Amino acid sequence: MVLVAFALLLPVLLAALVFPTPLYDTRELVAWGRHFPLVTPVHPPVMVWVGGVVDLLFGPSGTAIVFVNQICLAIGLAYLYAILRLLVERTMAAYMIALTAASFYVVFGPLSWALNADILQLTSWPAVLYHFLRGRSTDRWLHWILLGVWAAIAALTKYNALVLFIGMAAGVLAVPSFRSCLRRPGFYVAALVGVLLFLPHVIAALKVGTTIHYGERHFTGFGSVPNTARRLGWLVVGYLPLLIPGAIVLATAVARRMVIWRVPRFAEGSDELKFVVVVNAAMFALLTVMIVGFGLEYIARYGAPFAELSVLTLAPLFSWAADKRDAVMRQTAQSLGALYAVLAIMASVIYIFFASHSGLQEATGQAARLVLADWNSRYKCGPAYFLGDRQTVYGIGIAAGPEGDSMTIEFIPKARWFDARKLAAQGAVLIYTLPQVPDSFAAEFPDLPMSEEKQISVPVLRTHTGKTKEYFYRFVAPKACGG
Repeated sequence: MVLVAFALLLPVLLAALVFPTPLYDTRELVAWGRHFPLVTPVHPPVMVWVGGVVDLLFGPSGTAIVFVNQICLAIGLAYLYAILRLLVERTMAAYMIALTAASFYVVFGPLSWALNADILQLTSWPAVLYHFLRGRSTDRWLHWILLGVWAAIAALTKYNALVLFIGMAAGVLAVPSFRSCLRRPGFYVAALVGVLLFLPHVIAALKVGTTIHYGERHFTGFGSVPNTARRLGWLVVGYLPLLIPGAIVLATAVARRMVIWRVPRFAEGSDELKFVVVVNAAMFALLTVMIVGFGLEYIARYGAPFAELSVLTLAPLFSWAADKRDAVMRQTAQSLGALYAVLAIMASVIYIFFASHSGLQEATGQAARLVLADWNSRYKCGPAYFLGDRQTVYGIGIAAGPEGDSMTIEFIPKARWFDARKLAAQGAVLIYTLPQVPDSFAAEFPDLPMSEEKQISVPVLRTHTGKTKEYFYRFVAPKACGG
């Protein structure tokens, strides 16, 4: 438990001391989350809802965002532990949770992907599986209702939850004792709850089409053999960040005869184990078909929730050697704790004294204050919007405060909450590092003139390298108030 707590809190500590600025994807979801939309330009809305809540309570604090992300991961790990308790004995379940928590993905992933859809699935997917298993074994209404709620949350987080649902359907059909679920009223109540919660987004998505079109773009059709092999390679690699270094620790323990590794016959397993094995196998097979047959453009970070659920199939392969349990647990906690402490210290020293991270240490707050000071010296109202390129505008926009909105110019037609009349009345700041932004704005709004280009330079945060970052900006004067 100490190792789990350490692994979960270490990214929060690194964010507070070394990397205080949320990265690009997280900035975007916070900016969109200020509107709590039913549909976004690209993704289902749960991640922007969570980002909006964090921003509402704590502002756009990178530390607060990572902290909430780790709370979500802790909830997912708790559900994963509860499922493991149905499959293996208590201490092995706890040990597997410790290895999962002390993985490269859980420790270092949140700094880059905090509250992103892929990482939030590590919360909802184990919850869906747990409440299904408990609903099947107890037939209690609470589990069936929570199954529907968590299934809706999973689908509203990312559409690939469908892969999980298909995998579970395969498990129900493949394991005879699970087919009785199809005769339970609770199962259909769960489906009804999930559909009703998901339905408002479906209606909005069909009306707007943005998330559906974005999903379709990930399927490019059957490609060349090398390209298909590359995507299949990423499918396998996607499992590794969550399974390493736990796999190395287990391999070492097996080699030292402190842990026993045995592959049981499928027929010997419990029905719950058979079910999770089928679910994992079906999901992997479905992903393979989607990549090979439909040209799914797959990248490694998509694999986190699949890797998390694969722990359920791996845990029953291991058992303690006689009188070795306490020694294995102690040595694992010490070795992994020392590993991450050393890595965290090394990263801190490197990025404080010898290097810098242009995103995680970006001084967005200072840049926003300088630009707003210039704006306020000219105009008595606004700006309504911060507009620009993706890696620039969201950081400055959310740091400027909740009064102004922020959006990349390419997403303006896809954002239902964008108001062109508000833009004209209260004006906007174009803030960018890519030189094509003014031309893109002029093409989108030819009747709104821009000021001359200005430039600011601010030092990067938490580093002694002296590095600075430059921003270019222009003003679109507000019509509702004079300068």
